[in-house]
Amino acid sequence: MISKRLNLWVLMLVVLLVAAGELAQSNQKHDQVSVLNSAADEKTVVRFFYYPAGDYIRIPLLFRVVEEGNPLLNTAPMREEGRTAYISLSDMHELVHGLIQSGLGWQESKTVEVLGSYKDLTLVGIGLDTMDVRIVSSHGTARAEISPKAICMILKPLDGALKTPRAIWELQIFRLDYGCKVPGFKPDAYPDHY
Repeated sequence: MISKRLNLWVLMLVVLLVAAGELAQSNQKHDQVSVLNSAADEKTVVRFFYYPAGDYIRIPLLFRVVEEGNPLLNTAPMREEGRTAYISLSDMHELVHGLIQSGLGWQESKTVEVLGSYKDLTLVGIGLDTMDVRIVSSHGTARAEISPKAICMILKPLDGALKTPRAIWELQIFRLDYGCKVPGFKPDAYPDHY
């Protein structure tokens, strides 16, 4: 009788330990959810900003998601946060994927940053030595830096990630502003940019 009770206690203990282990693995997987290993969603924003010391004020370039059929799609108005190109969710997936594949050293935080006005230079920084790249999503914020010498090399392949014509054009004119070559660029394609 004692051996049956002991076996029952041992069995219950084993079940408890297995359940605790599965719960710990589940929590660990939940803790590993991040911006870079999660799919982009409607709240994902990508921002590029570089304001070299002693230079004129530069405007950040942002990409935001809107639904197909939204009148903002394929536009790029000036907003408080900077020039904002509105793209489809599939474009955002490709843009984020391209950035992740670019080899940048990303730092992630579970904090979902609120991107402030580019006019508030205390929020965006003055005299940056590198281009600041941020991916803000519902999972948090990922940040990386691009050295001035690598801007053209890192940003050029992102043209292929985008299908929205205005977004491609905005990325190209943004690169031109940093001395990159953009063959075939049509500066007058979107006169409302100025």
